[in-house]
Amino acid sequence: MAPRRDMAGGDAPDLASSSERYARRFEGRAGAWLLSRQTDILCDLIAPWPKARVLDVGGGHGQIAGALLPRGHQVCVLASSERALGQVRAMTDPALEMITGSLTALPFADRSFDVVTSFRMLAHVDDWRAHLAELTRVARQAVILDFPIPGGANLLEPLLFGLKKKVEGDTRRFRTIRRRIVHEALDQQGFGEIRETGQFVFPMVLHRALKRPGVSAVLERVMQSCGLSDRIGNPVILRAIISKRPSVNIEASDARLT
Repeated sequence: MAPRRDMAGGDAPDLASSSERYARRFEGRAGAWLLSRQTDILCDLIAPWPKARVLDVGGGHGQIAGALLPRGHQVCVLASSERALGQVRAMTDPALEMITGSLTALPFADRSFDVVTSFRMLAHVDDWRAHLAELTRVARQAVILDFPIPGGANLLEPLLFGLKKKVEGDTRRFRTIRRRIVHEALDQQGFGEIRETGQFVFPMVLHRALKRPGVSAVLERVMQSCGLSDRIGNPVILRAIISKRPSVNIEASDARLT
């Protein structure tokens, strides 16, 4: 499925994730529990940089800004269009800045932000390598991002798409990317010391359909104790720290939508 585009025809996959309909996926006890997992991991990964100035690329869904602003971070949300600013437009924190621009040609100078985040983007942006190269270019300390891997519950995606459509209403196909490929791309841009965590072993749509966050939490803890979360959990949340000058320029993506 082709990514949604803004009125200028540019790559705008953040439109879907910034909508009110998308936000409703995280309503209720089950939705709040799903989002809390992401928030806990994010806050743990950004802990070495308290009060960091953060750029959240494609973050009109407000999940990153909503997690980091109360913790004293300055957050700039970059969206592909005014429409894609979505949920963050209702936020009034003075430490929040909102701007529109390209997701693959960021309108900022090199090393403009302490930490750069990108959630819900690598799976949907047209050229994920160009997107990743731009994230690393403007990051002074680290990048934190998420992406789905081919294994684990994503093996069942063709079978579960109908259930996702029924439970979530507005869903879309996504690209999976192997960890090794992402690691190599980050290394080429001079980022290493990678730390990553898989969020859920069981499909998120099953947790939403179950509507029993207590039960879901137990199931995922069992998987984590068996070492499965970090091996096959989806999506992966990854942090990479700047370590050297880029070795080569990242070329256009050859990844295929699945």
